[in-house]
Amino acid sequence: MSALHMRHQHLTGVTVITLSGEIDLASTPKLHAFIGQARQTPADHLVFDMAEVTFMDSSGLRVLLDAFTLAQRHGGAVHLTALQGPPARLIEITKVGEHLRVHTSTDIALATILAAPDLPAATGNGTVAPPSG
Repeated sequence: MSALHMRHQHLTGVTVITLSGEIDLASTPKLHAFIGQARQTPADHLVFDMAEVTFMDSSGLRVLLDAFTLAQRHGGAVHLTALQGPPARLIEITKVGEHLRVHTSTDIALATILAAPDLPAATGNGTVAPPSG
């Protein structure tokens, strides 16, 4: 079993959270608390760098969806980057990628956010909702 390691970085309107190890029932309470402490405002876009996550179970998925719900409520979004192996498969089979933004790298996620800081949330069909107004 590989312990979960977490670190964060702040950019304007964005919190990047880099994770490594396993996200499971034992580590999700710490992850949930870490997200709450790391996020500067509820409207921040959250970018989770998942390149070094080797395992994630449904409790980890729940934490990401909770972060998504809070971000969406306040105009932000959640982005997952560099998914691979079992975590990528979990996102695929649960279709969570239709709600959370998935990118091949953190740099691409940040470029997407900087290009459109008022990025609307993903819709249930894998597309982006048009801006309201």
